[in-house]
Amino acid sequence: MLPRLDQSAKIWNLIERIWSESGAWPEFIDAMHLVLSRNFDKDDFDFGVWASLPGLCCQAAGGNAPEPVAAAWLLFYTAAHLMDSLEDRDDPDPWWQAFGPGAAINLATGLYFSASLALQQMSALPLDQQTVQQINLQVLQPFMAMCSGQHQDLVDPAPTLEQYWRIAGAKSGEFFAIACHSGARLATDQADILRGFHQFGYNFGLLLQVLDDLKDYKDLSQRERIVDSRILSRSLPIVYVREVCADSVRERFDQLLSQAASDPDAVSALTQIIEENGGTLYLSVELEKFRDLALTGLDLAGVQNQHRTALVAILDKLYSPLS
Repeated sequence: MLPRLDQSAKIWNLIERIWSESGAWPEFIDAMHLVLSRNFDKDDFDFGVWASLPGLCCQAAGGNAPEPVAAAWLLFYTAAHLMDSLEDRDDPDPWWQAFGPGAAINLATGLYFSASLALQQMSALPLDQQTVQQINLQVLQPFMAMCSGQHQDLVDPAPTLEQYWRIAGAKSGEFFAIACHSGARLATDQADILRGFHQFGYNFGLLLQVLDDLKDYKDLSQRERIVDSRILSRSLPIVYVREVCADSVRERFDQLLSQAASDPDAVSALTQIIEENGGTLYLSVELEKFRDLALTGLDLAGVQNQHRTALVAILDKLYSPLS
């Protein structure tokens, strides 16, 4: 079971109620429980941190009762995370390894439909029909851009730096913008405020993406995991260095990249080229940029006092896995 922190108990109870009323078999509900638990444990983030993001944005904008949107976002996030792992051919988690990817796809499908059912719970909130319709669109429409970004990520083995940021914006930036913008929309329809929350969430997501790539790079340089050259070629340090280095260096770099899965010396040479060409420095600069842009979003939204402190704390918690 996931931890029932005070801030997330209502959200978790709503998810359980949706499942119990959906007609899903108990065995399938147990499996969805397991997916949620493994997902948040694996990412080193507790349930309460993720559950609080839409709710804090709602409260910061002057509202309350964000449970349907927060529950939907958490379920969408978990389903998308699972599908991304399958599509990237990551090592399977033990819970579905024995059953094959078909079982994992089926569970992701159940989580997607659970999220849609969670959005239907907005009808019980004191909101007018137009607001409910707008929030539904603001949650669901960005998924087309997200799927577009995922498609590009799957079919392009060596993106340019421009393509990398376009994909990252569609997949990660827009996804976290959904959480913040839709949470705030429960409280206000003021365009300037909503743009500020969107900016906060979008740059929150980009910062998370860069941190993920930085962690992968540290694992690579410290030999903490088996090298997958296909995934490595789409990682930001690799994309950046291929774009900025001289042609002669790029040719050597690509050769080393193709050998990295089987040759530890090639990995060492790769990391040396990345360091010499400012790859990790570039990531550090981008991290600071996205953090500043996220904070500027809170300024645009007029978020102050304890609400700002709470949102900044979640932003800064992103760094904790690397500390």
